Amino acid sequence: MVWLSGITALLLIAGVPCLVLPDRLVLCAGVMAAAVCAGGLLLPSLGLATAGAVLAVLVFSVALLVASATNAVMAAMLMGIAVLVLLDATHFHQRFSRSAIMPGVVRAHIGQLGATILVSVLAVGVLAVVSDVFWLGLYAALRPAVAAVGGILVVLAILRATTR
Repeated sequence: MVWLSGITALLLIAGVPCLVLPDRLVLCAGVMAAAVCAGGLLLPSLGLATAGAVLAVLVFSVALLVASATNAVMAAMLMGIAVLVLLDATHFHQRFSRSAIMPGVVRAHIGQLGATILVSVLAVGVLAVVSDVFWLGLYAALRPAVAAVGGILVVLAILRATTR
């Protein structure tokens, strides 16, 4: 079950930048980032998965820089959820790949991950409403830098939370 969530995250990482900029080169870059992430998931190596996740966020940031999309908030939410699920699945496999665990443990883990995703979606919704209310328009050249810094901070927070 956790493998399935990791594979779904890989597919999202490869395809979400194309929601912002549907181009063959963006798809190739997304697939390469997903390949690095897949290496981290299969080995399991949290460092390799993190490097792939950072690469994926950078590809997404470049796609945002080149083309401003009307669905950028939804695409950013999907990318963030994909990175969260990928790193969670990699960490889960790194800790429990050689262990015999009860099915209830996997179900509880998936339930906690689902709750985290739900809270993330609600937070994105609140931020989208707040930004529309206050019209926090950023200069187009700053958007990828803000997205990359935000993505890196999220990855660092996830790493801090998972390595306790």
